[in-house]
Order: sequence, then structure tokens, then C-alpha cells
Amino acid sequence: MQNTIVVPKFRIGSRRFDVFPLWIALLIAGLVFGAFGGYEVFRYGLQVTGLNNHVTWGLWIIVDLSSIALGGSAFVFGVMVYLLRLKRFEKVGRLAVLLGFLGYSTAGLVLLFDLGQPLRFWHPVVFWQHHSLLWEITMCVVLYLNVLIAELIPIIFEHPVFAEHPLMERFPILRKTSDVLLQFAHWLHKLGPLWAILGLTLSILHQASLGATYGMLTGRGIPFDPTAPVLFIISAMGGGTALLFLLSIFVFRVMRPGLVDDKTLYDVAKLAGGILLLWVYIRMWDWAVVNYYSVQQTITTQTELLDKIAPFSTSFWIGQILLGTVAGFVLLYAGRIKNWKVLGTTAVLPVILIVILRWDYNFSGLVASFSWDPFTPTIWLHSYTPTWQEWAVATGVISYWLLGFSLAARFLPFQSTMHSEHE
Repeated sequence: MQNTIVVPKFRIGSRRFDVFPLWIALLIAGLVFGAFGGYEVFRYGLQVTGLNNHVTWGLWIIVDLSSIALGGSAFVFGVMVYLLRLKRFEKVGRLAVLLGFLGYSTAGLVLLFDLGQPLRFWHPVVFWQHHSLLWEITMCVVLYLNVLIAELIPIIFEHPVFAEHPLMERFPILRKTSDVLLQFAHWLHKLGPLWAILGLTLSILHQASLGATYGMLTGRGIPFDPTAPVLFIISAMGGGTALLFLLSIFVFRVMRPGLVDDKTLYDVAKLAGGILLLWVYIRMWDWAVVNYYSVQQTITTQTELLDKIAPFSTSFWIGQILLGTVAGFVLLYAGRIKNWKVLGTTAVLPVILIVILRWDYNFSGLVASFSWDPFTPTIWLHSYTPTWQEWAVATGVISYWLLGFSLAARFLPFQSTMHSEHE
């Protein structure tokens, strides 16, 4: 049976309050604010944004890339549960599926506004451009989002409302419909190994292609980076697993205490820590290759220009290397530290790292664009400032993510009652 859900309450004086309704109201307000910005974009086009012909990707694409990366735990734990058959991670894996769905659907919402012609969002699915990296990324994301939906449906249909609601007895048609839905969910659950294989394949393909896109778009310079595809994959695995650990503390220790044992949560933290340290190691070699084995003079000039208008180098050494190293070691030794406040706070650092990494790649390649000429290489410095419409849309889609997680954390079951023939 599903454990009783404990609703967190906050104390003000001698009284305890359930802040959940206020939290939901705040997120709905964020959605409304986002709707105002979205209306402006749909009515007037991208001219209401700070984007231009030189800086074509800005705030929205950072939200897009970050949300996709932070859903990276879905394919990691799909492999662990269904292919490696580590069943003790099954409940955590269900939360990972939820985070994956929220991340990829958030990215889809962002792209709906980021496209110059939003009503043509379906064109890549019909008009294939198989020589384009962006087309391959689009197809992988669309297909993987469908895989995540197939994995999420059994979790939703296991809610007691589909089997125990009083209306089921009063209206036989509802009972029959519920039985059909549960059979369909059980069939999808049995296909778990297939979804795991598809999820792993599609995720690796599009995460790698996202990293490769920046090198191809800018030609050469800081983003021209053969290891960028690997860095994007590993950072999604490490950052996504760290976020999963952070939210697992809230879901499985606060709201559903005892549903997942502490050792399993410590192992999730250790996995995130190990992946993050691997990422730091590769990132340092990547920095050395870019700065010392490429056209060093132009790389230095590009970096100096970026440092004049933004803390580019500081964000690399502190926002990526330092945060990754600290978070990696602390999470790796989670079983010895055993302090949930320290571990939870540390798990926030890889989330920040993910955002900074995506921002730096986008920022360095577009704001300081590199024109490669074998005789007279030139670097152009551009400017970009997000408008209130961009901030509004970003607020709206982030509110959607938080609203989806909040409702699922309170109402969705995470303990499966389905047992497939593969188990």
C-alpha cells in the first residue's frame, strides 16, 4: 500500500499552517504573468524580445537546455531499473520519470515561444532535414517525450481514484473504463525495458548533438570544442541525478517517510557525485585543449572581450569547476556525512552548474562571435538584454514545472502495484 502522505506545515507562533494552497496560488500567478508575456510574443513576434540577428538564442534557450539536462536522471534510472535490474531504485526511478517529463515538456513550451513561426512547430516531424543537427535534436526530443509519457501513464493510473472512488460503484461505465485504462497502463509497464533502451538511445543522441551544435554554428573559437557532446551528456547525467537526489529527500523523507530507505538515497547521491567528478576531470582537459592547442591568440582575445562585459572566466572557475568539485566530493561521501541539510544544500550546486554551463556556451558563441578567416580572423562583440516579455515567459514555464512537481509530489503514488513478467 502507498504510505500515508505527510503534508509539510510551517509554524507561525503557536499555529501550524499548510502553505500548499498559497504555494499553488503563487505558481498560478507565475503562469498568469507568463501568459501576458506569451500574448505579447504571439501578437507582435520576436521583435518584443532582446534577440537580434547576431544573438538569436538568449534567455529562453538557456531555460530550454537546462530543463532538458535536469531531466537527465530519467534515462539513467531507466537503465538502472529495467536493464541492470536494480529494483531497489524503482521508486526513485518513478520520480526520475516525472522529472524527465517535466523537463522535456518545459523545453517544448519554451520552443513554442522561441520559434519565429510557432504554428509551424510540427514542420520538423513532417518535413525531414536529415543533414541538420537541429532536426535530429527535434526528432529525438519529440520521440523521447512520447517515451516519457508512456512511462508516466502507469504511475498516474495507479492512483487510488481510478480503482476506489465511490463513483465507480454508482456508474458501471466508469468502472469498465477504469479497468481498460489500468490494463493499458499494465501493458505499458511491461514494456519498461523497451522504454529504457529507447530513452537511453534518444537521450545520448540529442544531448551529444546539443553540445555539437554550438561548435558547428560558430565555426571556431571557445565553443569549437570536440568534447562538448561528451560534456553535455555527462553534465545532464550528473546534474539530473543530483536534482533527483534533492527532490527525493523531499518526497521520500518528508512527505513519504520510510518509502525509500536512506541507503538507497545515499547511493543516488554517490552516483551523482561520481559523475560530477568525472565531468570536472573532462572539463579541465577540455579547457586545456581549447586554450593551449587551438589558435591561442584569437582564443585569448575572445576571452578578454567576454570578461569585459560579463564574468565569463569567473563563471567557469567558480560556477563550473569549483561547484562541480565541491558537490562531487560531498555527494560521493554522502553515506559518511549523513547530514540531510548539508547534502540537500550541496545538491543544489550541480543544478546551478548546469545552468551556468549552458549559458556560457550560448553566451561565448553568440555574444562574442568568431569569424574565421585564415588570414585575418575577426571577433565581433554583440550585446543582449532580455526584455520583460522574455522574463515573463521564462517565469511562466518555470512555474509550470514547479506546479507539475508540486501536484505530483502531493498526490501521485510512487510505489508500484504492477508486477510485469520481466520482474
